[in-house]
Amino acid sequence: MTNEAPTTLNKAQLIFLFGLIIWILAQLIRFIAIPLITSAANGIDAPGWMYPAILDVVTAVFAIPLAFAVWKWRNFTSWTLTFTYLTLSITDHIGALTNLSLIGEPIAFERFTNGGNPFTAPVIQTTLDVLFFVMLMLPGFRSIFFKVQAECSVSS
Repeated sequence: MTNEAPTTLNKAQLIFLFGLIIWILAQLIRFIAIPLITSAANGIDAPGWMYPAILDVVTAVFAIPLAFAVWKWRNFTSWTLTFTYLTLSITDHIGALTNLSLIGEPIAFERFTNGGNPFTAPVIQTTLDVLFFVMLMLPGFRSIFFKVQAECSVSS
């Protein structure tokens, strides 16, 4: 068995790959959760916001290395890391949506919504995470990362 990514990609695979890398790099915005961590640590915001805020920072920290790995080394390891990354991101967004429902909007983020709906951004982000997650498991896009080929020998 070999584990190697195909050298040529079709148009749909290229669009998916570029979209995935752009989406991963877009997660750098999640460093915005650092003030929420400070706010929760200082007792301004509810301590329940600490968990999703820490997950936000973790996903932001790993965005550049993962984007590089996906671009440079498309293999089983980078596929697994991307799968895990999107799972973590979805978990974080669901935690944020749960906190919004139970605790309400954090004081540290009120200036970002300007009275708008605080659910909009996490819902859109979760939807895009789930979309890339599902596409990552489809055979046509999974083959971007690895292509398992059976090595058969015929004995006479």
